Amino acid sequence: MRIACGGFLHETNTFVPEPTGWASFNQDGAWPGFTRGDSIPAKFAPFNVAITGFMDVAIASGHKIVPLSWSFAQPSGRVADSVFERAASYLLADIADSAPDAVFLELHGAMTTETIEDAEGELLHRVRRLVGPDMPVVASLDLHANVTRRMVDNASFMSAYRTYPHIDWLQTGQRVARWLDAVRSWGPRPARAFRQLPFLIPIASGCSMIEPMKGLYALLEEIEAETGVHLSLCPGFPSADIFDMGATVMGYGGDQPAVDAAVDRLTKAVLRAEAAFLEHLAKPQDEALDIAFRRARTASRPVIIADTQDNPGAGGASATTGFLKALVARKAENTLAALFHEPAIALAAREAGVGGHVTVTFGANGTGPGEEPFEVKAEVKAVSDGRFTGTGPMVGGQPIQMGPSAWLRIGGIDVVVCSVRQQPHCIAVATHLGIDITGYKVVVLKSSVHFRGDWQPYADSVVVGASPGAALDDTGIIPYQHLRPDVRRRPMANA
Repeated sequence: MRIACGGFLHETNTFVPEPTGWASFNQDGAWPGFTRGDSIPAKFAPFNVAITGFMDVAIASGHKIVPLSWSFAQPSGRVADSVFERAASYLLADIADSAPDAVFLELHGAMTTETIEDAEGELLHRVRRLVGPDMPVVASLDLHANVTRRMVDNASFMSAYRTYPHIDWLQTGQRVARWLDAVRSWGPRPARAFRQLPFLIPIASGCSMIEPMKGLYALLEEIEAETGVHLSLCPGFPSADIFDMGATVMGYGGDQPAVDAAVDRLTKAVLRAEAAFLEHLAKPQDEALDIAFRRARTASRPVIIADTQDNPGAGGASATTGFLKALVARKAENTLAALFHEPAIALAAREAGVGGHVTVTFGANGTGPGEEPFEVKAEVKAVSDGRFTGTGPMVGGQPIQMGPSAWLRIGGIDVVVCSVRQQPHCIAVATHLGIDITGYKVVVLKSSVHFRGDWQPYADSVVVGASPGAALDDTGIIPYQHLRPDVRRRPMANA
């Protein structure tokens, strides 16, 4: 069987005013930039991405892979319509030219453009219109997909990650490939079920390493083993002000009553867990710092603060200054803060050289919440070109590019700055500069959850903190204008 394989991924924070242009999709960072055609298999081999997993299993099963194109950009504002049309045209043209027997697409599920709320639904609709009603069109989704009815109607089968941090990104692609034979046996329109949950789940509460999500994903696999129905549970991406934003459960199989029953069983379990999602709401900045430094007095390992509202993985600038200013005001010692997207500061550090001193302004070019300029004097401890091999279960073995990067010291506070915006997915963002992360009392990371895969084993505990930023943690205060009216904006609100 000839299988056309491609991808187009973006997690859109609709509250970020600047549209996302083509340059963002064409930049290598923690993941590859735009790639098209036969170079995909070799280039993507070391990466924890779904297309790599799908291709590996499909080839081992005797299928022929026809690479299309793959586009990815870090979470940011609405995708420019011209960018969507460009990437979609590449995919559609290459599908038409390849005359495949099936199509696999690696998607995110929370992409919004300047004029299209449900970008994946639109893309799948165009693909379905091109290939006809009978060809299998299968897709992988991010755990944070805002799944819509249009997506479900146009895809033959979709499977979402089951871990946050996204450790099983590659395994999700493998899973789609392994289910492909079953999908074909179910006929041109497999039985499917789709449920939207009536409440929103804050981003950090969706972590699969903690309850209630840990138990819900265990139950998902239990139901699958008992019924043979494929299930996905997506907590959604709350920084998207669209009608269909929110948590969903979906399932696929050969028998409609069995699929409905399995999906309803998992949905009821999520409803029963609603109150538990409130337990992980972020603490205000100063309270989070008080908790962390209090714990650090007796801890033998660092206490981590997740600066969740400046998470670049949710559209944050990775440049807010709230926590940094507070640390300086406290005259904090043995403290590390990472990862600041500050290309100009990285360049100034390189020009000063190791051992040199610089006066730099964090947040100098910011326009979003929390990006208030903060001038400091710092010592340059190390500089790098930002190229290294990732570590940990999410990006281990991947070639990472952070661009020119630096380790600065401000009194007793160490800061890591980079030139390519991304999360501190792994400890190597610091250790490649010579930093010993075990020597700190408190570590502040611009991330919500992804850091946990590699950083948490070195930590005493984690405190989720809320300093002003573009990725609001509490869904109850996010100023939605387009969200459907029948959903509770915070768990248990008016329940």
